[in-house]
Amino acid sequence: MKANILQLVTGLGVGGAERVVLDLSIGLDNSKYNNYVLSLSKKNEMIDIFKENNINVTSLNKNNSLKDFISMISKTKNFVKIHNINLIHAHMTHAMILAVIVKIFYPKLKIVFTSHNTTFGSKIRNVLIYVLKPFRNIDILFSEEQRTSIYKNQYKVIPNGINTKPYQIKLEKFPKFTFLSVGRLDEAKNHLHLVDCAKKLADKNLNFEVLIAGEGNLRNQIEEKIANYNLNDKVKLLGIRRDIKELMSKSNVFVMPSLWEGLPIVLLEAGASNLPCISTPVGTIPSLLNESNAYLTNNENFSSIMEYVYNNYSEAIKKSEKLHQKVLNNYSIESIVSSHETIYDKFLSY
Repeated sequence: MKANILQLVTGLGVGGAERVVLDLSIGLDNSKYNNYVLSLSKKNEMIDIFKENNINVTSLNKNNSLKDFISMISKTKNFVKIHNINLIHAHMTHAMILAVIVKIFYPKLKIVFTSHNTTFGSKIRNVLIYVLKPFRNIDILFSEEQRTSIYKNQYKVIPNGINTKPYQIKLEKFPKFTFLSVGRLDEAKNHLHLVDCAKKLADKNLNFEVLIAGEGNLRNQIEEKIANYNLNDKVKLLGIRRDIKELMSKSNVFVMPSLWEGLPIVLLEAGASNLPCISTPVGTIPSLLNESNAYLTNNENFSSIMEYVYNNYSEAIKKSEKLHQKVLNNYSIESIVSSHETIYDKFLSY
């Protein structure tokens, strides 16, 4: 008899956690599992991709309010009952809290938790993750460096992984030297600072452009800063794109000036694309990037490193080749899915 697994995720916006849920759902052995995806929020930019891959996906389309949270509890509880769910894999904090509440009604329910981040934005979330440890069966971390007291002693390190094959394409580069950034337009991704960096490079008359793919609540502020700096010909907001692998192949450098992260899927994609990377050393990024295969720098020196790579691109290419090989050898989606299945099977056999 197949086991019934629920991937419970805060939303289906364009982000790393959502990509993990998608790749897991595609890769899981459908002869062993009935896999369901339940999204809580109104962020549904990726839902069509799930449907195109014949994944059983449902969105509750809820807001971040107490009334809607109570509704989420009721609907998730009913979903678990109707589909006879045996195990919930909760992705991100809100999903984990909801899973624990549902477990009160169904004590035999197993809970696997992946936080997808190293910083949670508030002390309350840290406290909740700590307090709810007894209700979870196991926590999944990206690296040993992510481990803190808020996680269970019973944990498993599984790095993010991707299907590397689609990213191994070679297209003609953009006419201008291109720095590419991919991510939500929010505080964590720090795109406002990236615009500041672009201003410093523009003041030195470098022939470049910065492309930013993504959408978010800071779009208006970023557009305003671009206009104030007169950088409309240098910095371009692309919105949500579904041709990231092509953008990576045509760009020269991937840049990530993030303030906090987990292990970003997009860095794995850049590595698979053989694209040189400049990043801040936040979260578990140093488990992937180091000075031999990329450029790690704080935000204070970010523009200087961008200028250095612009002027020393042959060195950057040599580093990217090392990162490319590391991603191919250690971050394939096949090994990641297999590791998750091992965890599922362990708790489903109880």
